[in-house]
Amino acid sequence: MSLHVQSALLAMLGAVALPAFAQETKVAGELSEILVQAKRDIDAGSARNGSTTVINARQLEQNNAVDLSNISRYSPLISVPAAASGGGSVWDSPGNTGVNIRGVEGNRVSLELDGISLPDAAPKPDGTSMNAFGIGRDYFDPETFREVRIGSGASPAGAGTPGLGGSVSFVTKAPEDYLNGTRKVYADYKFGYTSDHAARMHAITAATEINPALKALIVAVHRDGEQADSKSSAPLNPDDWNSDAVLAKLNWIIAPGRQLNFTVDSFKAGHDRSYTNKTSTLYPTGVAQNSNTKRTRFSIDYLWAARTALFDTLDTRLYTQKAEVVDLTHADYVSGGQKYVRDINTGYDNDSKGISVDATRQIGAGSLLSYGVLYEQLESRRPWTEDRLVVATGAHQYTSKYRMADMDTDKFAAYLRGEFGFALAGHQATLTPGLRAEQRKLTPQNLAKYGVAIPNAAKEIKEETDSFLTPSLNLSVELVPNLNAYAQYSRGTRLPSAAERTGTYDSFSYTGTGNGYAVLGNPNLKKETSNAFELGLKGEPTPGVEFSASVFNTQYDDFIEYVMQPADPVNYPTITQGLYRPENIGKARIYGAEFNTRFTLGQWLPVMKGYSINLAAGASKGTAENTSTGTKADLATVQPYKASASFAYDSAIAGAAITASTARGKRAAGDVLTGGTTTLFNVPGYSVFDLTAYWHINKHVVLSGGVNNLGDKKYWDYASSRSLAAGTTAATIADIERQARPGRNYAFNLKVIY
Repeated sequence: MSLHVQSALLAMLGAVALPAFAQETKVAGELSEILVQAKRDIDAGSARNGSTTVINARQLEQNNAVDLSNISRYSPLISVPAAASGGGSVWDSPGNTGVNIRGVEGNRVSLELDGISLPDAAPKPDGTSMNAFGIGRDYFDPETFREVRIGSGASPAGAGTPGLGGSVSFVTKAPEDYLNGTRKVYADYKFGYTSDHAARMHAITAATEINPALKALIVAVHRDGEQADSKSSAPLNPDDWNSDAVLAKLNWIIAPGRQLNFTVDSFKAGHDRSYTNKTSTLYPTGVAQNSNTKRTRFSIDYLWAARTALFDTLDTRLYTQKAEVVDLTHADYVSGGQKYVRDINTGYDNDSKGISVDATRQIGAGSLLSYGVLYEQLESRRPWTEDRLVVATGAHQYTSKYRMADMDTDKFAAYLRGEFGFALAGHQATLTPGLRAEQRKLTPQNLAKYGVAIPNAAKEIKEETDSFLTPSLNLSVELVPNLNAYAQYSRGTRLPSAAERTGTYDSFSYTGTGNGYAVLGNPNLKKETSNAFELGLKGEPTPGVEFSASVFNTQYDDFIEYVMQPADPVNYPTITQGLYRPENIGKARIYGAEFNTRFTLGQWLPVMKGYSINLAAGASKGTAENTSTGTKADLATVQPYKASASFAYDSAIAGAAITASTARGKRAAGDVLTGGTTTLFNVPGYSVFDLTAYWHINKHVVLSGGVNNLGDKKYWDYASSRSLAAGTTAATIADIERQARPGRNYAFNLKVIY
């Protein structure tokens, strides 16, 4: 029996067993409402939270969000870079590596699901670039989400997982999303199809109110599909995949103002890939890879609403999460005239458990205090083993080249945040100071597996403890009713990861003898920091108009990147062909502006009731400086100007929208941090149109769908294509072709509601 089925049965058995204990519980309406919302669900529309983008479940469906890549397709300064199939070493897996927010990406942007951190993307030391990843961050199915919240810029002090340059919070669905005072049972089945992945989806959602104090939810999703389509003239690498996700929740009001929430959240995906392109003559028959991703989370939340001296609401969460990726790669290999068969087993394992406590306390009219603590234990492993068969002799050569030291992490965090309302020159104002403290302890394990061909490397690895403080300050002033101006400062900090401190790769023979090159981590790395300033407007200046605009300026210091080291004949006498290690050699500055507005036309013209116009645009510029060489250049990760406009009609029966998106072209400058001088692909600008629609055929059936790239235009996404070499050879031209976005494609969903 699969883990997903077991998880669902566990939740449903709980739903059967608990009513006996909850039958006599009286629901406290006011306090229950507080508990359902909790304090984790911060008001994203508030000016006290800076620039925050919220994407609800309906928008995710319209965006054709099969995975992370399309979640925010119309946001101007948000993009999702993807590692190209065949773009790295043959044992690397492609996929989405995170989110680019205002020019910062990778592990400098945090990802969390229901307040619990998701694993970082796994760096590949053999790539000698901190922005190169061998394993991405695809650990979920968007069908289980109620909404996605994207915070731009350094995260203000508070709960959750802060990011150096931005944060993404995924919030899963809850029974209360489907049940109300009159509806006691809900169920639906949804079938979906997306042509750009030839992907089919089957999803079942069921919720029930067992009694007034006990509610349950289960969401089960299955998908299967192929490699992402491309309007490419070059052949694509095949990728047959499938995924399963189960979300089960049981919410139990055990007493007035007290609630227990049980959650099982499970995801698994399998890929069968064939790398038939860009594998060189070393791999004459191509490469086959079987990849499996799993993530399972169990959590218990205790929510308590009470008027005590210390808190009004208290949210305590216990959780455990196990995430793993296993890639099995098989290939015929030819080197030095000798034929081999390579079987490589590489992966990334992250096993975490923790407790968090978040509290709020009203301390007067218009003032609120929020505070909390977090403790988490994390075990991270990055195994890499190979069985190499010598075809001529039948001999097996076994090797172990773990990509980093096995690492155990203990993290403790605490924060304090206040919201103080007062009058300022006749206007209502709110001052929101905050402070977060964090301490992390790294404890290496099993060092006998680390750098086996470089004995002195393990001697550098030691137990380490780091700590930091990150303050934030926001002042918002209500200029007119429902329209606020705000100014915000946030400091961000990112501690060097275990992979950056201990990542390793070497070219030594399988007996560990001879000379060669090596890539090693650096246990002496400093923290990366950011200082983010932002001014903005947010609100509804007049009925029918929603508006937000901001200008921002962020300074980043001590960026980490790999650097070629001088020879070290004393400690590493066999490394004579090059030694690479990460160092804090980068500074960057990113500044820009963005706005988003929505006009409800029916507010002024009754005949246009239901019609609306949405406009969004963003532009930014960044510079990077190598502090070792003093050289400066444009920061390649900063995206070009992007804008979108949509004209929509919505009603209780049906609706439709046409959206135009445009982006300017840009050629990334050479990376001054890595010293790269290769001329890169000049990513052209584009303008594309998408059409979406929905129809409530009756109260039980809903049909929705859309056509993307109506004009069948050939275009590229800058965030995913900027690092491609300019098309000067057949190979580089083919690489560029394979990164082209899909041509005209469509998606539809049919939902049957009980």
